[in-house]
Amino acid sequence: MQFLLKWLLFAVALHLTFWSGARLGLDMRPSPNWQDNILMALLLGLVNAFIRRGMKLALLPLNCLTLGIAGLLVNTLLFWAVFTLAPFNFRVGNFWAALYGSIVLGIINGILNGVLLSDEKEGKRR
Repeated sequence: MQFLLKWLLFAVALHLTFWSGARLGLDMRPSPNWQDNILMALLLGLVNAFIRRGMKLALLPLNCLTLGIAGLLVNTLLFWAVFTLAPFNFRVGNFWAALYGSIVLGIINGILNGVLLSDEKEGKRR
């Protein structure tokens, strides 16, 4: 049940990220179908779980030398690649839109998880 709730929150965060990016005039377009949001949240979660961890581990020395900039670059490039290659109606047109999307998606997802899932964490600690 916890997995489904986190997946749904990630899909909501994804939609809010694309919606806000489009409103700010970035080259981003959210999908009008809610099913696309859910499928892209799953796809992006799988990429983050498998590919991103390996890339971050391989680039750990470079990430230490650049004080985290290499990690931000990895997140941005994976975000851009996933939304460019996926066969859904999302659009990420350039590097700056991908940078915005990767940062804001992490922030919105963290806020949603912190607010909506904090009660469950408190119950487990007691």
